[in-house]
This record gives sequence, C-alpha cells and structure tokens, in this order.
Amino acid sequence: MPAGIRSTGSSCYPANTKYLMRFNEFKSSPAKPLTPAQARIKALKDQAKRAQAAVKAERARQKIQAAQTTLNQLEGNSMASKSFKALHKTNNPYSAWIGIGTYGSFNDALAAVLKKKKQGSIAVQIQDSAKMVVYSA
Repeated sequence: MPAGIRSTGSSCYPANTKYLMRFNEFKSSPAKPLTPAQARIKALKDQAKRAQAAVKAERARQKIQAAQTTLNQLEGNSMASKSFKALHKTNNPYSAWIGIGTYGSFNDALAAVLKKKKQGSIAVQIQDSAKMVVYSA
C-alpha cells in the first residue's frame, strides 16, 4: 500500500481524510410508480406547460407576422411614389426652397440636386410624392 492510505476491508481511504462515504452508503431509493390519480395530475401539469409554451410561441409568431406586414406596407409605399421633387437654396439658408424640377426616379432627382450643389447652392433636398424629404444636403 502507498504511504498515507490504510486498508479498511473492502475499500481504501486516504488516512488524512476525516469524512468519507462508501458508495453503498448513499441512499438511492428507486422511484415508485405513480398512482392513477398522481399520474393524471402530472399529465395535466405537463399538458399545461406545453400549452403555455405553445401560446408563447404563437404570440411571438403573430408579432413577427405583424412586423413583416408593416415593413412590406412601408416598402410598398416608398416604391409606389413615382415622382421626386428636387429643391435647392441658392445663397441664404433663410430663403425659400426653389424648385429644380420633378423627376420620375430618385436617381434622376439626385443627379439634379448634386449638380445644383456643385454649382454653389448651399442646401438641396429631394421630396417624394407624399412631400416627405428623402434626401437632404
């Protein structure tokens, strides 16, 4: 036997340990089968937990679907506006907006306002058909 270990019949313990339990000292009683009443209650509790999880998942699915619908509507509205109004201010930030023109695509309106900006306008913007500013510089 190595130093510090003593033999006590069926197992070896280190000599310097105070509290050790043998494997057979652990109390492990096998689970008894449930009575029919207990099994019914357990089944109902399990069913309630599954139902709560299903309700939670359904609420999340409905929130996602509502958000996707809103997003699709917003994207549809931005694509539906076919006219873009280009505006600029020449030399005074307090002056009124001067119209450059109305364009059928955002890229055409952007080219027009960038051209005006290059020519010296101090502010430019593009409005869509709903009069919302979609670009400003």
